[in-house]
Amino acid sequence: MHASFWSLLPFLIVIPLAMWTRQVLIGLMAGLLVGAYMKKFTWLGGIEVAIHYLVKEVTSPGNLRLLLFMYGFGAFIGLVRVTGGVSGFAQWMNRRIKSARSAFGLTWLSSLATFMAPDFRIITVGPVMKEVFQRLKISGSKVAFIIDATSTPLIALIPIGTAFVGYMVGLIADSAHHQGFSLTPYQVLLQSIPFNFFSILMLVYTLYLTFFKGKSEEKGAVDPNDCPPGIRTPFRTSPQVGYFKDLCKQDKALAGKKNTGASSEHEPDSDFPDPVEIVSESAAPKAIHLIVPLCLLLGFTFFLTWWDGYTKTPSFWEALTKADAGKAMLEAVFITLILSFIWYGIHRQPIQRLLFGFLQGGNEMMGVNVLLALVWALTAVSTDLGFITYTKKLIEHLVPSLWLAPVLFLVGCVISYIVGSSFGAWAILMPLGFSLAAGTHTPIPLITGAVFASGSFGGFASPLSDNTVAMATVMKLPLMKYAHQKLIASLIVGIASAILYAVIGWVMSR
Repeated sequence: MHASFWSLLPFLIVIPLAMWTRQVLIGLMAGLLVGAYMKKFTWLGGIEVAIHYLVKEVTSPGNLRLLLFMYGFGAFIGLVRVTGGVSGFAQWMNRRIKSARSAFGLTWLSSLATFMAPDFRIITVGPVMKEVFQRLKISGSKVAFIIDATSTPLIALIPIGTAFVGYMVGLIADSAHHQGFSLTPYQVLLQSIPFNFFSILMLVYTLYLTFFKGKSEEKGAVDPNDCPPGIRTPFRTSPQVGYFKDLCKQDKALAGKKNTGASSEHEPDSDFPDPVEIVSESAAPKAIHLIVPLCLLLGFTFFLTWWDGYTKTPSFWEALTKADAGKAMLEAVFITLILSFIWYGIHRQPIQRLLFGFLQGGNEMMGVNVLLALVWALTAVSTDLGFITYTKKLIEHLVPSLWLAPVLFLVGCVISYIVGSSFGAWAILMPLGFSLAAGTHTPIPLITGAVFASGSFGGFASPLSDNTVAMATVMKLPLMKYAHQKLIASLIVGIASAILYAVIGWVMSR
């Protein structure tokens, strides 16, 4: 098909619709259908084309491997939660905290064991730190900010053993496939890490806030027990915000039941939003049930990544960069799940509990898998419509390479903040960023880092982010007040990041 302005239409549909509905999946589905009907404009023609692209992309070996990895990784997290590993680790931390400084130190150190996914870290560390810091009379909002800042911004910088890595590599692979770049996706990811300025600067700021800034900011702190009866927000009500409101109501209802002498915290007909949490409460807390599987996962991931690259080059570090990281991570998760089942079986964990944690944890990743499938199909149909060819010609004349990284970063920050999703913003911007980089000869690692940084901004700062809502819920903070606190710091760090992108772009263009 001849490349023209109309080849941009699917992506022009995706971004505004995702912003308007605050749901990336709706925007992606609409964009895919528009592109499909542009290919075959008959009653069922567009549906047939959309299904064709979805089936083609999902059944691609590399893409299917990523989908399996995401499900397996979710299953792994479900297992360590329902077997008491998370609660046991939390109790282990609680016994070792004697002062505010040691509490903050352990909050940071806990990231070594909870870095696999932001929600996992928040759910694991948040409840423990809430009780500890209440005992130490430290502001709940400050504690929440520090845990939050060591979730998405930190995890976005870790190149091994996280759900982010699999997702990032998959997006890079798909975007690079349509552009024909020679670097492997994992090499691009490694080279982009130093250019994720927002995550790096946010961690630096959080270190300063944790250990060097005085206690004056704690005056007038939010009451940790304040769960507001209503949330006034300038945004359209989203499922996340509605979820937070429902939790507040449930907390009050549960408190009322306790006051009337109810014998159980969770009544049989209670609509509690996290069934894994309910099941995990009946397991004996044992930190070893988190530590052993986690060591297995990290050990096998590192070893198999090296082993795959070792067949291509004897050099240790070159082997890590030349390896097929996606293949190695899937193999590591698969082996870890098998050995974890054996480990838990030896410790007499009921098979029903293990299967529940496995399936429930894996199912929680299905939303991400659906998003991935839509991204792949949308990118493929847009490429066939001439999107890449047209944007190359267009951008070469309009945007100097010097300004591409800061502009892409700022636009991505706006999108990710409104949508409230790191994964969603990355999915929208990565194919576009690679196309723009090819058209302006801007270094791919710089553009990749800018895209990941912009998504990290929204995933951290947005009031619609799952992480923000989960953190506010765990710490019992007013959602919008807490989100506003994070936004102020994020804007400062974001502006500094944009300036850095402009400076680095200028240096690299010389």
